[in-house]
Amino acid sequence: MKKRYILGLLLSIFIHSSHAEELTFEHGDNVLSGQFFGPTNGKSAKAVILFVHGDGAANYNAEGFYEIIWEPLRENGYAVFSWDKPNVGQSSGNWLKQSMIDRQNEVLAATNAVQAKYGFSGENTGLLGFSQAGWVAPAVARHSSKIGFVIGVGFATNWVEQGRYFTRVKYSRAGKSTKQIEKKVSSYNNEIQFLKTSPSYTEYSEFIGSNDISQDRFEFIKNNFQADATQDLEKLNVPGLLLWGEDDLNVNAEREFEVWNIRKNPMITTKLIANASHNMLDSTSFDTQEITLSQWLKIMWFKQDALSDDFMPTLIAWLEEREFNT
Repeated sequence: MKKRYILGLLLSIFIHSSHAEELTFEHGDNVLSGQFFGPTNGKSAKAVILFVHGDGAANYNAEGFYEIIWEPLRENGYAVFSWDKPNVGQSSGNWLKQSMIDRQNEVLAATNAVQAKYGFSGENTGLLGFSQAGWVAPAVARHSSKIGFVIGVGFATNWVEQGRYFTRVKYSRAGKSTKQIEKKVSSYNNEIQFLKTSPSYTEYSEFIGSNDISQDRFEFIKNNFQADATQDLEKLNVPGLLLWGEDDLNVNAEREFEVWNIRKNPMITTKLIANASHNMLDSTSFDTQEITLSQWLKIMWFKQDALSDDFMPTLIAWLEEREFNT
C-alpha cells in the first residue's frame, strides 16, 4: 500500500503541474486541498463533477485511478474537482474521525468553494461517488439545492448488509468450507451486535480477541456502521445514475440492482454493468476484493482499457441526456 501511494503521489505531482488548478477550502478546523480540471475540448464546461471518495486514505486522484475516468469526461466537455481526504496529501485533519454526516458536510463545503470560484450553478454541479460514498453523495444531493445530479458506482444501501456480503465472499474465495464460512458470518453478526453497545476500544479488542484494528479505525466503524441510504435514495429529487458491476466482490450488486428497480424512484436510472468489478474495472483482469500493487500497476499501464467496456459509454450517454445550459 505504501509503495502504491508513493507511486500515485508521483503521478499526482505530474498531473498537478500539467493540468490542475489548486483550490483549497475549509471544513470545520480542516483545510482541504483540491484540484480542479477543466474540459480539454476547448469549450466552456457543461457541468462540474465532484468526485467523492470511497473508504480508505485516498488522495485527490485516488493514486491515479480517477484520471482514467477524468480523461473522457473532460474530452466530452465536463470539468472535475476532487480533493485529498483529511490527513492525506496536503489536507489537514483525520478522515477516520469523520462520521458520514461529517463527510456530507465536507462535500457541501467543496461544492460551495467550486461554485464560488468557477460560477457553476446547482443544476450544473454533480457528484460522482464510489462505494462508501453511497452514504454520502445521495444525502447531499437530496438535501442541497446546490447539487443537480448524482452518480453512484458500487453503492451499498446498508453498511451491515454490505459487510456481511463482503465477509461471505472473502472466505468463500479463500477456499473455506460452508461450515467455516457460516462461522465467520456468525462472528461478524456477533461483532455488529456488540458494537451496538458502544464499547470502548479495549472492550472491543477483547471481544474479538485481537487488536489488529487501530483505535482510529475502530472509532470510525463504531461511528458509521449503522449507515443506511434507503431514505436518501427513495427520496432523491434530482437525476441519479446508479451503476454496479455484475462481478462485484464487495457489494451484492445483483441484489442492489434488483432492489432499486423494484423501488422505482423515477429520478434514478440503474444499470448492472457487464464484466465489471466493484470499481468498474474489467473483471476478467481485476477479480479481487482489494486492488493489489501489481493490479494498480496494470491499471496505470492499461489506463482506460482497464475499465469495463460499457462503463464510460453508459456514464457519458446519461450525462448527455441532461442537456445542461452553459
